[in-house]
Amino acid sequence: MSHGVTSSRDVRYVEAKRVTQVGTIGDTLLTFGKLIIGLMTGSAALVAEGFHSGADLLFDLVVLVGMKIARKKPDAGHPYGHGKFEGLITLLLAVILLLLAVGIVVDAVHRMGSEDLAAPGQMAFWVALISIVTKEALFHYTVRVGRKLKSNIIMANAWHHRADSISSFAAMLGIGGALMGYPILDPVAAVAVAFFVSKVGLEIGHDAIKELTDSTDAVDQEIRERINQVIGDIPEVLSAHFVTPRQLGPDIIVDVHVVVPMHLTVSEGHQVAEKVKFSLLQHVIAITEVVVHVDTEDDMVSSVPILATRQEIMTWVVGEIPAGRPVTGVIRLQPNYSRRGIHLDLVLKVDESCTFEQIHADVQQLCNRLLNADKDVVEVRTSLRSVEDHRIVD
Repeated sequence: MSHGVTSSRDVRYVEAKRVTQVGTIGDTLLTFGKLIIGLMTGSAALVAEGFHSGADLLFDLVVLVGMKIARKKPDAGHPYGHGKFEGLITLLLAVILLLLAVGIVVDAVHRMGSEDLAAPGQMAFWVALISIVTKEALFHYTVRVGRKLKSNIIMANAWHHRADSISSFAAMLGIGGALMGYPILDPVAAVAVAFFVSKVGLEIGHDAIKELTDSTDAVDQEIRERINQVIGDIPEVLSAHFVTPRQLGPDIIVDVHVVVPMHLTVSEGHQVAEKVKFSLLQHVIAITEVVVHVDTEDDMVSSVPILATRQEIMTWVVGEIPAGRPVTGVIRLQPNYSRRGIHLDLVLKVDESCTFEQIHADVQQLCNRLLNADKDVVEVRTSLRSVEDHRIVD
């Protein structure tokens, strides 16, 4: 099973790396092209766009580094892996984008106040147009891969491409207006570019914070619904609560409490937990770790009280059996705990020389003593060792 999960993660990493490398090549060409042509033609909007593409290039590099770090195997210091490093790097980029937006606005306002404001050269218009086409192509390619891999950082990169495409359109309009005799529109377009840059910074920063604070909203709604469906399809699980998926970079870790029938043994409950874990790992590829807590009741409503242990109950029950009676001892005792109290399953040893009526009466008296002893016992079920296939229930 682990081999399959590892292979799947490797395939996802290769695909994510490929789409990011394609974006890196495109952003490198656009960054230098916009900055060089923007400075040559005197276009504030295109220079702002150059810095925006430079931020895209930085983001591509951040994505590559973040994915590589997040892919490192868990170790003693990071038992759940290194996925949060991807969120930290994404948050850092968001801060850089916001600072970049402020710098663009400051420069644009300075240009607006300049007395020798002039229209940029026509080359700036065509570079902006090329940027729109290139960025739209990168957006559609990246968003398709991001949705397929369920990767927040790849999706953030995709929308970063879309934001650059929109801001390039704003820059093109501003440059076009400046060429038509309204030079003020070029720095105005630069301010519009800053708006899109800051918007992207706020959005990806918000997503990164949700991931770093273990918000369930960081996990895609479709995945959350699939998790609940997989758990609900397991017959031994009566219900599930505190289903808490957490995003750690490209991976998802799930904590879940499942309610099982009270009479199950510890080993049966553990087997149900293993089945829940295996099913989630098998049916939701992004999940890499599952922690299952087995309950007999929903402990999020109220906790089960601390009651007497098996040994304490055994000592007490044996003390309630007088000598010389049909019931001579306890062969096995199984306590089951609930909010109501203790549910006792007893296998009693009886004197075979006694009649069934005598045994039945003595068992009834014992059950009544146990139920009325103010020891939190709410139910007693008894089996008799000497009476084949017969059970008395009270």
